[in-house]
Amino acid sequence: MHLFHRIEVRLSLLMALVAITTSLLTVALNTFQRERTFRELPPEVRDFLRRNEGRPPSLSLTPELRQMLAEGRAIRVQMRPSDNPDNPNPIFWITALDSPDARPVRLQAPPRLRRPSLEARLQQNLLIAGLAATGLGVLLALVFARRIARPIEAISDAASRLAQGDFAARIVTPRGEDEAARLARNFNRMAEALEQLEAERRAMIADIAHELRTPLTVMQGRLEAIQDGVMPLEMGEIDRLHHQAALLSRLVEDLRTLSLADAGRLNLTLQPMNLVELVGRMAATFRAALKARQVELELKLPGRAIPIQADPDRLAQVIGNLLSNALEHTPAGGKIALEVTSDTTQAYLRVQDSGPGIPAEALNKVFDRFYRAEASRSRATGGSGLGLSIVKTLVELHRGTVGAHNRPEGGAVFEVKFPLDQAD
Repeated sequence: MHLFHRIEVRLSLLMALVAITTSLLTVALNTFQRERTFRELPPEVRDFLRRNEGRPPSLSLTPELRQMLAEGRAIRVQMRPSDNPDNPNPIFWITALDSPDARPVRLQAPPRLRRPSLEARLQQNLLIAGLAATGLGVLLALVFARRIARPIEAISDAASRLAQGDFAARIVTPRGEDEAARLARNFNRMAEALEQLEAERRAMIADIAHELRTPLTVMQGRLEAIQDGVMPLEMGEIDRLHHQAALLSRLVEDLRTLSLADAGRLNLTLQPMNLVELVGRMAATFRAALKARQVELELKLPGRAIPIQADPDRLAQVIGNLLSNALEHTPAGGKIALEVTSDTTQAYLRVQDSGPGIPAEALNKVFDRFYRAEASRSRATGGSGLGLSIVKTLVELHRGTVGAHNRPEGGAVFEVKFPLDQAD
């Protein structure tokens, strides 16, 4: 990756530019304000502040001169100009009058220290402060830019792995509640969802292939046996072939229903209807199948209408799938209870069976596609494994909910909730 394309470099440059611009603006504004303030001062004060002069020179007395002055001796002072260009201060030669032959004491003030004017010193101090602030800003920019860019780069790398098919790609979630931390957590949740969807997709493809292969294999074997003359072509055999074709047709229709629902194209024709009446009709259509399996049906219907908004055909499919599922799990001599109740806001439809119930580990999976609590159950008698998935999909399209649990005395209970039709 090109260096300039790295996010921490670009953030650092941006923050450094902000720091430099801020410092320059600070220097410019202070300079303008200082000049404005200086113009308001009296001329003599302004000239004094702007003079490039240092402190006046100070004379340091030698020990001999200090002794002369302490003794109160009369002295003679001769001043001569200095021939040293580095120190133009005059030279003083001092001798005692009572000792004219003594060596004179030489005294010269040190050179005057030249210092910038007050205005220049203020400008220099302001410039130094600006440069220090700029350097500190650039350093902080590098630190914070790297801190901000690190999780984003990690997310970018993980997203690249995810795009290449590595659905196990995850990133270490940074601590805190800032945007980068939330983005990292959301990315991990998205990756987990994609991994789960990919696993479900692969499992669904394998299940669909298996579901299609089973009846096709049976049909192909029987047809080949008829062609070879091993099995006579008779009505019983045609009925068995028709049963396998019906299984295929049902599987295709179930898949079509779920695919339309996933695509948001499964349209419902909602209309006011009486849930009690529809449940009674569906129970009547199942009595023959229940009688053939020696299973008793117990109806618990209220004596009043329970109004809901529903698609009659799709709701009949929901009830039919629940009854079919209960019938498959209820042994001969058992009982299925079909109950309808309501409260002030919701209608309830419950289907109870006297079968073995749902294993605890399967309670959260019974509505998954192609899931079977009994993996060894025959495909011919167990259906496609999509019935309860269709129930959940259709119920949710009706703005309802569906759940499953076991009864203490044994058997499973499926409960569907629909909002009541509150229209007058």
